[in-house]
Amino acid sequence: MDAYDGMSLCGGLVFFAPVALLVRTQAGISETQFFLLQALLSGIIALGELPTGHLTDRMGYRRSLILAQLLLLAARGLLLAAFLLRSLPLFVAEAVVEGISACLSSGTASAYLYALYGESDYLPKAAHAANFGTAGFLLSTAAYALLYRYFRLTGLLAATVLAGAAGFACSLFLRREPRAAVPEHRSQSTMWGQLGKIFFYAEKLADCGIPLTWLSAIIIAYSAGQMLAEPIIRLCAGKSRSRLTAIFCLLCGGGLAAFGWLRTPWAAVPLMVLLPLLLDLASFYLEERQNHLIDRLDAGRDRAAALSAMNIGVNLAEIASLFASSLLAALGIGWCFALCGGLLLLGALGYMLSSRKITG
Repeated sequence: MDAYDGMSLCGGLVFFAPVALLVRTQAGISETQFFLLQALLSGIIALGELPTGHLTDRMGYRRSLILAQLLLLAARGLLLAAFLLRSLPLFVAEAVVEGISACLSSGTASAYLYALYGESDYLPKAAHAANFGTAGFLLSTAAYALLYRYFRLTGLLAATVLAGAAGFACSLFLRREPRAAVPEHRSQSTMWGQLGKIFFYAEKLADCGIPLTWLSAIIIAYSAGQMLAEPIIRLCAGKSRSRLTAIFCLLCGGGLAAFGWLRTPWAAVPLMVLLPLLLDLASFYLEERQNHLIDRLDAGRDRAAALSAMNIGVNLAEIASLFASSLLAALGIGWCFALCGGLLLLGALGYMLSSRKITG
């Protein structure tokens, strides 16, 4: 375990995660406003991709990650203040600060690992670090019931602020990346992790007639399932990564599209557990394929600009989907999942077609 793993562990300690939507609604935020806040977050990320890409190239990956952790800590503090004061402007400010933090960290984190470990060891290390984040999430979920019982939502948010402070402390001990790597590589998060965010598990349980007491067990189960990403990636070593990317993307899209309309517990609960793992696998492989494509096109000198441009398109698509979801929420959560699943399927099909053209 190194400082990066510790930072990932602290990043997973989101004690209010099981009731993230409740935090907003108890502070007077409607579901429609919740989606609009998420759209604002995505908009900030889209607008900030290119500027932060240039900033990262100048300041280095390690410094960018430290700044991102500091801003994330500030965002957690703003969320606590927004909840206590029931302030929509503070919720907006939290979304803006978190968006800037995401711009600085999502791609830079991937680039930092790529610079340190190289193409051959990048995927295993990325999955390994993600497992520490999942372990943190498991710990926070296990502690959720006790904290909520004695300290309610305020305690959950305050504990998350403390975890953010620990994550910032870990970032100060990150190893410096190789000097020659700083201007050469910058990746970014993909739409799979964003569009695949599952906001309505509690509502889905109620829709299926499942007691809400099952929620913690389901969260623990799917978090533990996500930790299988690392051994699966190692097991798939040597196989066509382009084909694996297409398979996992198609499975994600089909699973999300079907999930919204399932009503029986025996079908819905297994998908609740499986979908986060599939989304993680699709995200890991797609990020690697994007970098491989840039290498293939001999565009390494413009890697930061190229990948930032890709991410802007992704975030614009996400913004559109979140605005649509804010309208569809009134019709039922099934339509929201169907929209996300449909977009993922279209993206997967587009990837398959583009891959065939390149290889052909």
